[in-house]
Amino acid sequence: MDENELLARFGLTPVTEDLPEIRRLIQAETEDADRASNEPLLLLCIQLFSAGDPSDALLIYDAKMSSFDAGCCIDIQFVCGAGLEATEQFLRSNSAPEAKELFDRLQGDKRAGVFDRFSPQQHLAFYRRYYGLAS
Repeated sequence: MDENELLARFGLTPVTEDLPEIRRLIQAETEDADRASNEPLLLLCIQLFSAGDPSDALLIYDAKMSSFDAGCCIDIQFVCGAGLEATEQFLRSNSAPEAKELFDRLQGDKRAGVFDRFSPQQHLAFYRRYYGLAS
């Protein structure tokens, strides 16, 4: 699906019932080494980010790290849909090596000022404008 189809199907802030399908689509896009564009993957990550579930941080991070271009396209802030503190708490309580890696990355980004003035609502508002959905 392209971005227009994804927006038409799920909107920018999908309903809870659509989240399993969005997660499945992220996994499929992440595994597709021959994807022509990262724009659909970006939008899927935004849609999942909008749900604000800290347990999605690792899936979004995996998507971000799936290629150099995806890493540039998908903001690190997307792993923090629940907010930075809630995401850090989730990662601290998760024993997966990827959770420690992401936690350490967030700490470095925090020290570098990447999360200064960050809020999930403001980040999502930017993408509402980006997709021409702001009123």
